[in-house]
Amino acid sequence: MWEAIVLGIIQGITEFLPISSSGHLILIPKIFHWSDPGLAFDAILHLATAAAIIIVFSKEISLFFGGWQRGNNFFNARASWKFLGLIVLASVPAAVSGILFEVEVESTLRSTLVVALALIGGAIFLFWADRYIEKAAKKTAALKEIRWQQALVVGLCQAVALIPGTSRSAATITGGMFLKMNRKTAVKFSFLVGLPAVAGAGFFELIKLARLGTLSQDGAILSLGFLSAFVAGILSLRLLLWLADRTNFNIFVIYRIALGIVLLLFLKS
Repeated sequence: MWEAIVLGIIQGITEFLPISSSGHLILIPKIFHWSDPGLAFDAILHLATAAAIIIVFSKEISLFFGGWQRGNNFFNARASWKFLGLIVLASVPAAVSGILFEVEVESTLRSTLVVALALIGGAIFLFWADRYIEKAAKKTAALKEIRWQQALVVGLCQAVALIPGTSRSAATITGGMFLKMNRKTAVKFSFLVGLPAVAGAGFFELIKLARLGTLSQDGAILSLGFLSAFVAGILSLRLLLWLADRTNFNIFVIYRIALGIVLLLFLKS
């Protein structure tokens, strides 16, 4: 029971903060000698984090699905369709890469060394992007200002995040800032783009398990994992938005480098 809660909290935090869920899901079970909780549990955690995105960004989602509403100048109907197109465009690279390279990623790139190097390398790029956007003269300050070229590059960054340790949020936020999105806009676009991938991963895994007849796991464990990941995810998203509005991402840069060094020194296998 406690393992389900702790792993749910870890997933909820690391899925959104740019610190890599892979690094933590390697480190924590090895420290406490926990067994693999199973694919159904992993799928439930993905659905929990997708639900957290929907809750935190409910206003943005309702607006670009619903178009123009009285008293609201966020999106008109045409802009809503345009933004949905940008989300689809940015989702394509990761979807294609996942289909083409899923086996290679799972079989050859899930080593501690790869995760550690990706953590440290991603920290360097995140720090660089943070400095870049601070000095940028003209910034994209709202979702409705995002261009298709920016969406495509963020999508390519999301595909790169298939490498364990990279962190999907770190890759897409970093890419967004290099494309002159301000921090808050980069964060928002990162998770709106990530919603189809996160939700899709959970749903497809559950469907696959159901077809194979292996969807059997304690309902209480799944429920606790879902609830803890959901709550932790909401809190993490709100923290990230708060930081994006007020300061830089140096705390995550330092943390990623420290975690990468710990993995290199103590968990080399």
